[in-house]
Amino acid sequence: MKGLIKGYTDSCTLVKARIDELTGLRNSLKQLGDTGRIEELDLDRRIKLLYNEYEQMQEIISDLSAYMRRREKIADS
Repeated sequence: MKGLIKGYTDSCTLVKARIDELTGLRNSLKQLGDTGRIEELDLDRRIKLLYNEYEQMQEIISDLSAYMRRREKIADS
């Protein structure tokens, strides 16, 4: 179970890094006034999807952690 949680945590780190990368690119293009390129790359949609994925993974981590705590509590009884 701990390995599964660690895998999700590592994935969250990678997704967050990608969000930061795409957000930086979008901001750079916006400063240059290249909104066409932002739309061409579909950056807003991609960033939104990554945020949704990140939130879902955070929920899974929370659920798995709670489950693991409950199992440990039962085992200690």
